[in-house]
Amino acid sequence: MTLKDDVNSLVELYGTCDPETILRELGVSVCNTDLLPPSTLAMKVTSDEETTIGILDNLSEYTRKFVLAHELGHVIEHTNSSTTFYRAFMSGYDIPKIEAEANRFAFYLLLSGLELNESFNKYDFVRSYGLPEELARFVSI
Repeated sequence: MTLKDDVNSLVELYGTCDPETILRELGVSVCNTDLLPPSTLAMKVTSDEETTIGILDNLSEYTRKFVLAHELGHVIEHTNSSTTFYRAFMSGYDIPKIEAEANRFAFYLLLSGLELNESFNKYDFVRSYGLPEELARFVSI
């Protein structure tokens, strides 16, 4: 299955594209915190088959949604990784493969809830979430 197939299956199964709702349905705890390392927006920790995501509590609504969608991508696609960090808009061109996959997963999920028109492009979408434009390379519209 592709990332897009995985996203479509989740959206169909849970009837939503909201990452926080899907995480809750999967039994993943989401904890707001201000105690993450510098430049870290969220952190996924899995121990004894229990997964918790710590996320900065001062993120905008849209940034929070993107970061949780990214972490959900790790939960679904990278089950064997015990701890994953999402650094503040890890961008540039030297991104680890699992981070690039989680970015693509997040954008597929967030786009699945939108009615798109021809004038809307991936740069508009990335800007609407307050994300750096270079993340647009992970968006497929």
